[in-house]
Amino acid sequence: MLKKMLKYLSSLRFTIVLICLLGVMFIVGLWVPQQRLLKTVYLEWQKNTPNLVAFLDTFGLTNVYASPVTITIWALFFLNLALVLWQRWPVVKSRITVTDAKIVDPVTASGYPFRACYPILPELSGDAVFAALTKKGFTLRGTTEGFYGIKNRLAPLAFMLFHLSFFLVLLGGLVTVYTEFIGFIDLAQGESFQGELGRYNTLPIPKMPAVGSIPKVSFVVQSIEPKVTRNTVTGIDVKLTDASGSTHLVGINTPYNTDNSSFVFKHLGVAPLFVLIDPSGKEVQGAYFKLDVVKGRQDTFRLGDFLFTANFFPDYEFKDGAHTSKSMEFANPVFLITVELNGKAIAEAPIARNGSMAFNGFHLEMRDMPFWVRFYVDKQRGLSILYAGFALATIGVIWRLLFYRREIVGSVREVDGVRCLVVAGRSEYYKSLAEDEFVRLFETAVIGK
Repeated sequence: MLKKMLKYLSSLRFTIVLICLLGVMFIVGLWVPQQRLLKTVYLEWQKNTPNLVAFLDTFGLTNVYASPVTITIWALFFLNLALVLWQRWPVVKSRITVTDAKIVDPVTASGYPFRACYPILPELSGDAVFAALTKKGFTLRGTTEGFYGIKNRLAPLAFMLFHLSFFLVLLGGLVTVYTEFIGFIDLAQGESFQGELGRYNTLPIPKMPAVGSIPKVSFVVQSIEPKVTRNTVTGIDVKLTDASGSTHLVGINTPYNTDNSSFVFKHLGVAPLFVLIDPSGKEVQGAYFKLDVVKGRQDTFRLGDFLFTANFFPDYEFKDGAHTSKSMEFANPVFLITVELNGKAIAEAPIARNGSMAFNGFHLEMRDMPFWVRFYVDKQRGLSILYAGFALATIGVIWRLLFYRREIVGSVREVDGVRCLVVAGRSEYYKSLAEDEFVRLFETAVIGK
């Protein structure tokens, strides 16, 4: 009973069934809104059809990639893979072992489609034949009376490497899932960051690792320089200086990598320094505000009893009675500020850097206007293992297909009174190419034609 079960679990049919089931689960994951990936859509769907969502939740289909069904299928898949490797190893071991038992008569040998008989030149000895074959990469066993030769003897190990790569990918995936930290943080020019958890944005909530720690970093944002050419954003340079004094440049496609973590640029904003001054000339309050106002967005901030609504124009002009921007270039950055008190708008005016506006006896001054950036922070320790798994799979495929096995059996004997080399050959792949290779090998290298 146990042997029958193990035989089925390691069968190709069971492998195909598991692959089909995994495909079905992945299709379900694309069709059914997933809690983790599409939380807003999922919540709306749950509100509209609670019974259907509850039914799908019961079977884990709204979190299909981590559901018990999917995990069970994956477990069976890797069990199947392990059993295949375990059963295959004796076969692979026997194939890479060169023994006298593999020396057979080239005339009667089965499984060798290439057969030929070549007269040997008088000046060539049997040792010369062996030397020519060895020079072409064949490992030989036997004598001129009967020999076995193989090229790329270890090629079957590529099968094992390819399948072992799946286990590395699995390990890398598990390490990645359980050590992954994801968060967003907004940092302005001149601001330092020491890796404090409380500094990360609360929306969305940072994803904490089940094992391990959050990124351990220490750096200062030295400068932020957006690049805009002809009304098109072409890039950004964010210069960071770490605790050792080293400088790192972050761009749109160039993250800052440290402690298995990546700080990826996601968003640009403006962080002006606004100061509120009362009628007596005293500073009431002032602060840098990280305003999300680039690309026509509107944002608000508070100073004293006033609520300020800010619109930003990177290249300001007042044209045809309207506040507009000539381009996206930061050539003449200006804020259009609307002031509210107790829910009522009481003033509106543009403010440039080092400018001010007056309202109700108060003044609002803008004394500085640096930029801020939002970083997407991702820490995971399994990527190197994943890459190693994919690299191993690539090596296995290349090794198996390009460095494929060629086998020959032969002997030097008298045929119709003529001293000849009688050979037979076979190849795992590319039968026609291998046959052409055998012809060149024996006619050119051995016979001397």
